[in-house]
Formats: sequence, C-alpha cells, structure tokens
Amino acid sequence: MPIDPLPSPAAAPPPSAVGAATLRAALFAGVAEAAGTRDLEVPWSGGTVADLRRALERACPAAAALLARSALALGSRYARADATVAAGADVAVIPPVRGG
Repeated sequence: MPIDPLPSPAAAPPPSAVGAATLRAALFAGVAEAAGTRDLEVPWSGGTVADLRRALERACPAAAALLARSALALGSRYARADATVAAGADVAVIPPVRGG
C-alpha cells in the first residue's frame, strides 16, 4: 500500500482550549499538494461558503488561486457560495478536474 506523501497536521487542541471554534476542511488533489497538507484548520464561528473560502485562502496563500476555483462540499453535497457553514461542519475542498 502506498504511503501518503502529504501527512495531516497534528490534532489541534479542542476549541475550548484556544478560546475560539475551528473548522477543519479536507483538501484533495492539487489543493492538498499546493497546501502541503490534506487538512486545513481555520478559526470559524459560522458564515457562508464564500466566507469560508476567503478564510481558507487567508490561511493558505500558496493554495489561494486554486481554492478560488475549487468546489466546496458540505457533508456529501456540493455547496453554493451563499450556503451556511456551521462551526464543526464536514467540509471538503475539491479542485477542478481535467478530463482526458
């Protein structure tokens, strides 16, 4: 079985320990490669998908251009920019796919 070249960062302390809620987004394909990780954690108390995209771009400027073009999924469904993202939501960032 191949070894994942992009390890996830160590678990963050619980939100109560740092005084603010956080949200962890799973990153896939080119976004994960640009970010250097498969998970990205950002401070989050709720907002829209558009707000979350901006927070992710600020947290990882190296992946910002690709994040801007990527789809965000909440749970198992793609989400529109105006959809609400609660703290603790299950979020995935899926970059554009090139066909061939």
